[in-house]
Amino acid sequence: MEIINEASEKFKDRQDEICGLLFELLRKIDEIEKDVFNKSEELKRKKAELGIPKHQVGPGEEELWDEYEERLGEVVKPACTEKLIKRRYGGSYGKPSKYDYLSGDCTATFIMKTAKRAVVRTHFSQGGFQLHKFVIRDVDGKWLVDEVYYGFDSDPDKWYADNIR
Repeated sequence: MEIINEASEKFKDRQDEICGLLFELLRKIDEIEKDVFNKSEELKRKKAELGIPKHQVGPGEEELWDEYEERLGEVVKPACTEKLIKRRYGGSYGKPSKYDYLSGDCTATFIMKTAKRAVVRTHFSQGGFQLHKFVIRDVDGKWLVDEVYYGFDSDPDKWYADNIR
């Protein structure tokens, strides 16, 4: 992944710290999502073997959602502001996973103009060119993800509020 540093001169040296924290968090979320997706596929296979219709909940499916929310919470809660956590997390998973692009060809832009706020934008292709924007704030001396947005290459100035996953 290429990271383009567009921070003010006095904050350029913060790129590795802040991007490192963010990308470590996103990779953990990605790992959990992929694991839960694989478990879900196995549960669907077993449900089909039992003759349970697709639209009905099968054995273990509700528990898997509980596991997913719990595992994500363990990762997200210490790394995100309460404001972002209130937007919810753990409401969906799929293939490709939301942050699967981190292991592929993508670019990131690091922007920091004040000591208390940084922005990291990612640009990637997943069924079309897409963007994510993460606003990271210094809260009592700890960098926390505060806002997440998504957008599209076709209109790079338009952002839509999102959750962390």
